[in-house]
Amino acid sequence: MGWLITLKPAQAQSIPAAKESTMKVLKTALAALPLLASLLLLPASASAATLSSGSGSFSTSGEVISIRHADGNTIVTATEIQTLTGALTGTRVASGIQIFHPDGTFTAHDTGTFTGTVDGRTGSITISGASSGTGNTGTGQIVGDQGTGGLAGLHLHGTFQPVITGPTTADGTYSIQFNFSS
Repeated sequence: MGWLITLKPAQAQSIPAAKESTMKVLKTALAALPLLASLLLLPASASAATLSSGSGSFSTSGEVISIRHADGNTIVTATEIQTLTGALTGTRVASGIQIFHPDGTFTAHDTGTFTGTVDGRTGSITISGASSGTGNTGTGQIVGDQGTGGLAGLHLHGTFQPVITGPTTADGTYSIQFNFSS
């Protein structure tokens, strides 16, 4: 959903000092990374059930694993930790890839495990996301399933909007629809 990036000294040396544009792209990419993965429809058996809806906000911090360049694009692989409030209350730990294009646009996708509470039930669920955008803002879709504990049988899908708030931080909002199948 959003990104915070921390570069370790060894990683910082791998980024040329004169590459200010690469850092700008990196900041944008990391903010969008949590927004990732293609929007999937609920399974037919789940879509027959009544959907609940909710919304909330998130704050993200991340760490760059690698940066590489290909055909004018900057490709960032990173991990992230998100704190979510609202319909999803808990923490999501994810990894993914963000691609920054020469025209200032980006695309991103990630997958991670959310651990927390949804609709009064506590457990874990896999949530994937996909996003695209320009500059420091974007839009994306999320889907979630494969829950455990109290989140077993949970299916969710929705949208999110990240905003980069600093060189290594991002915040945003999300809206979801969800149901629990038996």
